[in-house]
Amino acid sequence: MLDFVVKLWTFVKYFYKSESEGIYLSIQNNLTKQNFKAMKKITLVLGLFLTTFLLKAQTADEIVGKYLQTIGGVDKWKKLESMRQIGYVVVQGMNIPFTATQMRPNLMRQEGDFQGQKFIDAFDGTVSWQSSPWATMNKPTKKTEEETAEAAKENFEDDFIDYQTKGHAVELDGTEEIEGTKCFKLKMKRKVGDEKIYFIDTENYVPVMVRSFAAAGPTKGMAAETFLSDYKEVDGLMVPHTIEQKMDGQTAMVIKTEKVELNPQIDKNIFSLPKD
Repeated sequence: MLDFVVKLWTFVKYFYKSESEGIYLSIQNNLTKQNFKAMKKITLVLGLFLTTFLLKAQTADEIVGKYLQTIGGVDKWKKLESMRQIGYVVVQGMNIPFTATQMRPNLMRQEGDFQGQKFIDAFDGTVSWQSSPWATMNKPTKKTEEETAEAAKENFEDDFIDYQTKGHAVELDGTEEIEGTKCFKLKMKRKVGDEKIYFIDTENYVPVMVRSFAAAGPTKGMAAETFLSDYKEVDGLMVPHTIEQKMDGQTAMVIKTEKVELNPQIDKNIFSLPKD
């Protein structure tokens, strides 16, 4: 089948090349103008068909491989032990400064400053907790078991790296246009049981959007769409600097990253729930 496609594509390219050079005049001598126009339409349709076919002919593994290579390569990402991102969150017309810190295997801490008051959301690999100026007595408190279970599902390392070894399954579900960008639609069924849908730009091989469903918290059951853009290179790794979060089609927040630190020195204690 592939040989047929290659030959057909060669024919299409030759036809247009011939047309531009005037060679097709010899063909016109044996065809009526009406048949020649019909032939051009057929050729155009074949070209569109082949473009679509060649996109679909790529396997999920090939797309994943190109994506990982585009963002810097597996080896470089595996050498990454920690990351710190500094920027601000735009929500309800307000800019809230934030710092997000991550460390292998799944330690996470996000902190922000709202009108001089600090809020923290963190996970130390076992306990998920938060500190908020709106909470009772503004004391750090453990999250629910359901919320902790959700936090434990997320890892520092990209899910696509060695995804089969991790027990995930990836399926290519055709293509779909996301806000004017044609994307490969990759469905990932993770070992933990949930599903994420990644929309990968067919030209640049970076995620444009990720769709998932909240499994815990106040937004439980709602469709969450995370739009990724403004990719910039940081020490050889491609990192999105703008992330827009939408819930059921409505923008909930926009995260703007101004600075990215790779492998910064981090005290693991910052991830743990403070003792009374």
